[in-house]
Amino acid sequence: MHISIRALIFVLIGILALLSLTSCGKKCDAGDTEKVLYNTDNCTVENESVSSISDNYSIYVSSGFPVASGVGIVSRWNQQGKLINIVRDYAGNPGFMPQTVVFQSLTSGMKMLLLAFNGTVGEVDIADPDGSNFSQYFQNSTAMAAGTRRLTATTDGGYLITRTAGVERFNSAKQRVGAAARYLTGGGCTITAGTAAVQLMLSGSEYVIASNGATSPNNKVNLYNGATGGCISGVALAGPATTMWPVDMIYITEENKLLVLYYPFTASTTNAQIWSFDVTPTAINNATLLFNDTSGDIATVSATPGSLSSSLAYYRTTSERFVLVGTNFRSVIKLNYDGSTLSKAATTPLIFQSSFVKAISNVTVVGN
Repeated sequence: MHISIRALIFVLIGILALLSLTSCGKKCDAGDTEKVLYNTDNCTVENESVSSISDNYSIYVSSGFPVASGVGIVSRWNQQGKLINIVRDYAGNPGFMPQTVVFQSLTSGMKMLLLAFNGTVGEVDIADPDGSNFSQYFQNSTAMAAGTRRLTATTDGGYLITRTAGVERFNSAKQRVGAAARYLTGGGCTITAGTAAVQLMLSGSEYVIASNGATSPNNKVNLYNGATGGCISGVALAGPATTMWPVDMIYITEENKLLVLYYPFTASTTNAQIWSFDVTPTAINNATLLFNDTSGDIATVSATPGSLSSSLAYYRTTSERFVLVGTNFRSVIKLNYDGSTLSKAATTPLIFQSSFVKAISNVTVVGN
């Protein structure tokens, strides 16, 4: 009896071992094209190259600028540049194209806000991060007209909306602040073709920076008093050639660095470039060329570079710092950032042109 029990135990162990090899429905091997989906040790779905939860992020790409040539899709991609899903297809909003995607923590949880424009009027929509529960959040036919382009969430729960004639401000109650654009032309500042805006805090005071993509004056980046809207400084920043126009920018708070993406205006300057600047309460200065696009991956020469699709996004994990560039060639390239230079992470784009990526209006990186 003692021997038969031992034999039975061995038989059971063998059966369990066999089940552990087959219970996931198939066995992965070195030649299996689906091996990234399975762990043959425990038959579980594997995460792809994620070192930790804090390093796990998704990339959201909106394709819809200019309005006439966009595909009206917001798509989500993983760290390797593989499509996860379509978050929003604006075919359900005839004529509207997504211009910007931002994420904001509201009382109802983390939400995705989408600025869309139909060539005449803009709207801000709201949805869960996966695209569900989509609805219009707010609209203003006066403030969101004439080239509505980018949306920025502010520290007080409100929003900046960049459009042709200036930068509009909305408070946390979604109400327009003032009877006109909050940050506009005047006092040395010029916004006749607004391309982007960022908010920053210095020593407890608020500032807003807005870029202008017009031929005269060229290369204009404006510094405003965030609270009053008054112009502090409006100049063509030293460093970039005046034959280049600022088309997007980001502010890195922990470094007090403003990164600006420039597109070339004439053949005398053939490369798109990314510059960094320091920001003080009175000026934007200390220009440093971070990336010179000598290989022509980002944009071509254009008489109206402000009308070309573009986007700039910064993200930092525990193991890397990088900048993503949504190019005019309908692709997203990744640039590694060391604090003083940008370098291509690969010889090919992270995300290639596809039926989901055309006329990129915005790239956003969000931690999972």
